[in-house]
Amino acid sequence: MEPVVAFAAETLGDYWTSCDNRWSIELGRHRYKRLIFNEAAIGSGLDEGYYQFENDHGSERLEGLLVYIQKTAKFATPLKESIKADFVCRRGLLRNFSINYDSAGTIVFYAVRQKGVIFLCEEKQFVESSDKLRRSLYYALKFKQLMTVPLSRNATATKSSETKRVFRASLTKEGEEPIRVYYAAEIDCVDGRDLPCELKLISKPLETAWDRNRTMAWYMHCFLANVKSILVAERHRTLLRQIQPITPEMIYKHAVSPWSHFNCIEQMYNVLFSVKNQMTKDGQTLKFTLTKGVASSEASDFGDYIVPEHFLRHFPF
Repeated sequence: MEPVVAFAAETLGDYWTSCDNRWSIELGRHRYKRLIFNEAAIGSGLDEGYYQFENDHGSERLEGLLVYIQKTAKFATPLKESIKADFVCRRGLLRNFSINYDSAGTIVFYAVRQKGVIFLCEEKQFVESSDKLRRSLYYALKFKQLMTVPLSRNATATKSSETKRVFRASLTKEGEEPIRVYYAAEIDCVDGRDLPCELKLISKPLETAWDRNRTMAWYMHCFLANVKSILVAERHRTLLRQIQPITPEMIYKHAVSPWSHFNCIEQMYNVLFSVKNQMTKDGQTLKFTLTKGVASSEASDFGDYIVPEHFLRHFPF
């Protein structure tokens, strides 16, 4: 099957950010956690430390990526010339665009145009998580704690910081101008070859885990960050049951219901194309609701909240 939309991404750099203050970042790769295939962890209780767990780091917008843009931009260079992109966003939103057509869920996001660039930020609902959801989040953090170095001495797993890789992608369709996207993706850890590795935890047997939504989400999540290896673990209640290394291609081939990642890329392009055509003036902010690949929009005044004035002052145009 020939792709309708061609996708090509280049890696631009890396940064570390604190979850307590996302405006505080460090450039470079030195903060990456390193993978250890810790088979001795099988049988471990993933609930250790749960009752001291506080998931209070708030919702991320674009803070760290905006600081990265500031720190890497040449002095007095216009914003669009500096980043050479039409859009700025996070990897997770692009992934959600790519699979929304086949999903029952709805995505709400904001688009802000400033200095010729459109900034995209997904809306997060600030509702108290159920105990079941909090536990699932904690168990995943605990698994990552057990599989990476430096090892934490704390019994309670936390997410106090993140290390991210920055990409610029070009989506090209015949007869249309390319759409260029500047985005950041969190990297769980790097392996012995210094390549990114994704860590996943599921609560069902690996043999039956390949439903359509999961395979699409996992594959596109890895695809957008050029991740070639995944360490996936199965838990039974609170116990770590088994660990298995896989690749994104294995996810793709094991999907119970077949799908095409070319269609996902095309869907991502269609959403970005639609947003770009509606965002024609600097200072414009729209709130979009995306359902089954169709986006509706309304005016919003959230622009300064997503792209603050102190960021814009760094760029003359």
